[in-house]
Amino acid sequence: MRMYLGSINDQVWKVTENDYAIIDLDDPTNQDKINKQCNTMALNTIYNAIDSKVFEQIKDCERENEVWKRLEETYEGTPAMKSAKLYSIKDKLISFKMKEDESILEIFHRLQVIINDLKALGEKIKDDDVSHWFLMRLPPRFEMLRLLIIRGGLKDITPN
Repeated sequence: MRMYLGSINDQVWKVTENDYAIIDLDDPTNQDKINKQCNTMALNTIYNAIDSKVFEQIKDCERENEVWKRLEETYEGTPAMKSAKLYSIKDKLISFKMKEDESILEIFHRLQVIINDLKALGEKIKDDDVSHWFLMRLPPRFEMLRLLIIRGGLKDITPN
């Protein structure tokens, strides 16, 4: 049985995402053997990548699919949790404004953290939207800077 590396990676991911079942344990098919091997490879990869505290959370799982789901829920949250996080972060973006004692670099950094959090939750955000949000949150003392940048065109610049 000869498989290419790309094919093995595809099989490992397939077992991780979809799980598998061996119908006849006494007479497994070639695909059953491949699935079992891919499950073992995936488990070993996860075990080698995590620390002992995380291992304690997953050590009772026999299948990579179970491990993956548990880690996903632990670190990314359930769909309801993701939705709540997204709502909260969008609220931060809507109420975002420059603090009185804050520099341009500090406000930009705070905005970038919010944008990165939104992107991590799957939101698609364009650079010109980030630039627009940033410029609109500057206090009136930066009106001239805002006008100069807007006249230059937001499509042609990156937020940085």
